[in-house]
Amino acid sequence: MKNYTKIEERYIDEIQSKVTLLEHNKSGARICTILNDDNNKVFSIAFRTPPINDCGLTHILEHSVLCGSKSFPVKDPFVELLKSSLNTFLNAFTFPDKTAYPVASQNLKDFKNLMHVYMDAVFYPRIYEHEEIFKQEGWHYHLENIDDPITINGVVYNEMKGAFSDPTTILYNKIQEALFPNTAYHFVSGGDPKYIPELSYHVFKDFHSKFYHPSNSYIILYGNLDMEERLEWLDNAYLKDFNRIDFDTRLTFEKPFDKPKYVSYNYPIEKGDDKKDKTFLTYNVVFPSYKDVKLMIATSTLVTALFDVPGAPLREALIDAKIGKDISSYFEDGVLQPCISITAQNASDEDEERFIEIINSELKKIVENGLDKNSLLSLLNHQEFQARERAFNPRTPQGLNVGLSVMSSWLYDDKDCFSYLEVLKYYKELKEDLYNGYFEDIISKYILNNNHKAYVKLIPSDTVNEEKENILKDKLKNFKESLTKEELEGLVEATKKLKEYQSEEDSDSAIATLPKLSLEDINPNPEELKLEVIDSTPKVLFSDYPTNGIAYVKQYFDISHMESEDLLYAQLFVDTFKQLSTSKMNYKEINQKIQNDFGSLACGITCLKHYETHEAKVYFYTSFSAIEENVRDAFKLLYELLEDTKYTDEKRLFEYLCQLKTNLDMSIVQRGHQVALTRALSYIDEYSLDRDLTLGIAYNDFISSLVKDFDTKKDDIMNRLVSMRDKIFSKANMIYGFTGNKELYNHLSLLFNEYYLKLKDKNIYTKVEFKENVKNEAFTAPIDVNYVSRVGKFTDKYNGGLLVLDNAMSMDYLWMQVRVHGGAYGCMMSIDPTGYIGFTSYRDPNIKKTNDVYDASYRFVEEFNPSDEQLLKFKIGAIGNSESVMHVRDKADTARSFYLRGLSYSERCKNRSAILSITKEEIKGFSTMFKEAMADYTISCIGNTDKINEVKDMFKEIRPLSK
Repeated sequence: MKNYTKIEERYIDEIQSKVTLLEHNKSGARICTILNDDNNKVFSIAFRTPPINDCGLTHILEHSVLCGSKSFPVKDPFVELLKSSLNTFLNAFTFPDKTAYPVASQNLKDFKNLMHVYMDAVFYPRIYEHEEIFKQEGWHYHLENIDDPITINGVVYNEMKGAFSDPTTILYNKIQEALFPNTAYHFVSGGDPKYIPELSYHVFKDFHSKFYHPSNSYIILYGNLDMEERLEWLDNAYLKDFNRIDFDTRLTFEKPFDKPKYVSYNYPIEKGDDKKDKTFLTYNVVFPSYKDVKLMIATSTLVTALFDVPGAPLREALIDAKIGKDISSYFEDGVLQPCISITAQNASDEDEERFIEIINSELKKIVENGLDKNSLLSLLNHQEFQARERAFNPRTPQGLNVGLSVMSSWLYDDKDCFSYLEVLKYYKELKEDLYNGYFEDIISKYILNNNHKAYVKLIPSDTVNEEKENILKDKLKNFKESLTKEELEGLVEATKKLKEYQSEEDSDSAIATLPKLSLEDINPNPEELKLEVIDSTPKVLFSDYPTNGIAYVKQYFDISHMESEDLLYAQLFVDTFKQLSTSKMNYKEINQKIQNDFGSLACGITCLKHYETHEAKVYFYTSFSAIEENVRDAFKLLYELLEDTKYTDEKRLFEYLCQLKTNLDMSIVQRGHQVALTRALSYIDEYSLDRDLTLGIAYNDFISSLVKDFDTKKDDIMNRLVSMRDKIFSKANMIYGFTGNKELYNHLSLLFNEYYLKLKDKNIYTKVEFKENVKNEAFTAPIDVNYVSRVGKFTDKYNGGLLVLDNAMSMDYLWMQVRVHGGAYGCMMSIDPTGYIGFTSYRDPNIKKTNDVYDASYRFVEEFNPSDEQLLKFKIGAIGNSESVMHVRDKADTARSFYLRGLSYSERCKNRSAILSITKEEIKGFSTMFKEAMADYTISCIGNTDKINEVKDMFKEIRPLSK
């Protein structure tokens, strides 16, 4: 490490890692190495990139640098890696103040390949030689024929049109604009579609040349790595070629306000929709700095206790005052100046002053009378449990989470990468601070007596979208009229040139530059997950994993017998769990006990499909995690909630239904691609119908109807919820799941039997026969983009090698046709082993054009003719897609899912073998299957009203998404 200076090194117990802070002597690059025994290795390079306007420059650059580089001169090395890597994470992020490029892999050779491609991408992108990259990823004027209207297209442009269709995105950006009028946080780092077309190619290139330099970089290496070897490679391959520059990119603090601000904006709703009680009211306050880690943890806990948990005092006060149907809050940290935001959703425009006054008056009462110590203590205990458990999402490597924690201080202080890695020590202090006024002082000093506030209001408008579109149409019309014939011909030529660039295939020599894996680098068998079936009474699915003394307990109840309406109520039973009181405890006390004594306690519904018989199965499950001495208490509380929840509390039940409806209305558009695909499948597939009834449009419609007609339906709602107990819980349809070591299981097995015996004996109901009901619906919403889904059935026997075709179709044909040429943010295909092919697009400007791409998909299969090397890449990518790094809790859940689906390890090995052995001739043979599936298809679309009406003949029914 002779070319680096070591600044500081510490061993940090809570992440079991040696953390070293270094600086590269010649280039000035900052490096943080985090050495531990985690085989899921992570590399990230980030740059401090404060946005300079609302044009989305940093976001477009994030996309564009991954479109080819000096050493890897292919048009899309990012996609090539997605096709052919064993990565466990591969992405890039635009934050409000930084841009980060993280990758992860368990395979060392793959990890090094990913590092190489990403380092080359950020320092030597092809954006200087190919303006087409800027046009494709950012924006361009699109004109194919001189008589056509000019339009604007581009991946980021369409992505942000979708983002700005979501009122929560609009709200976030307007809050930032109000709170930070004089700093980089004022601007929309992702880009405002209104201003994206103002970004010039020159400014775009200039920003990269200045900001993407090692002197402005933050490099993180995490995991079980030879750090010295990796640092030497970084130096020799890249850093030694740069000289340190003195370029100040430091972020500046916003000056505190003399008085709070009031601002209001419009957001779009459907034409003709009732505007009553659809306003967003917000209360937002800025903290002076990120530096006090203890204060940040305390404030995050405080905000949750005051506004978010069931029974939170300010939530209750606002709901009781009939201000909004739902109250939410967030504490944004990981930025220079953190801020609190409180939102009343579906409120009256006229209630803004009452909203503010109630928050202030309730906070003053709390300062005077003291906080609920039990509520805060339970939250602190819960957060500490989670910090020690170190669980992680399978899609998010632990190293990425650690890296983000590093950046929470390092971006703002070059000498501090440690502060947010050492947090456990503060929990002991904070528990003591409950009794010395520390938390009350936070409220007084940083909220009540802080004028750095903004009250931002979003008012519904059923004309703002139309007005915005008309302004854009007029602007483009006037622009076209201002052009000479020669200039118009030049625009047509530029559009043609871009399409030719997009259609041009990479040369063999360019593709050959990409680092690659071989078959020898691939494990011929998938990971065998631990599962022992203990055929006792009750049956136990036992996964023997080390869990640091934590027991993970699940109960599965087969409810496949339920009719559709019962399944809707079963999902409502899930959603109201912990939200209502019992005879012994109110819902506030229930949630405090869970946070105080357990890691988690929940229930849910999972829909599965048997691998061999294709039979749809639906399971209601309960789950909890707790240390051994608390397991009995967890069982006791779980059964109290299941057997004794009081659904007769009309006021609380209605409040919660309104809150649920608000959340569903928001989330259904945010996951529009998944919702539309599930709906299209639900017409012809029982499993997907079950998912639609519990996760999709059918459930959203159901909750809307309950809220709308609550007064007439309330007695029936209460009775139906009570009846779920008899329809769900019995000895005959229950299986246990347990994760922990054998000793822990042996200690707890008698307890399992004790609670099993509490269940009633009864027979399973006869399963209701599923009948197809093809609707082909389109759902209109006040959004500027579309989510287009299409599904078809095939009768051929499933072959694991289809995963290779899935990878090729998604990352080659669909990526090129729907994203690159069509401008959609994303498009993907899935092949279900039980006989369904599904396509869905994400933030897509098109509908018919995308459906035509789906229609022609069989031709891609017919003409599939990759080289042996290309086929190998698709195989490797298919294997990478089929496996993820999981916490032991998730490994056990996955193993049980395989068991319940009838998917044996031998069958998984058979599928892996099929992936590795499949030939291109066999893949071409699937074209008949695709023709069959695309000839008799169903379609569903969530999208812009005008766009849907332009192609209304595609659908049997068109209706608003939200009823």
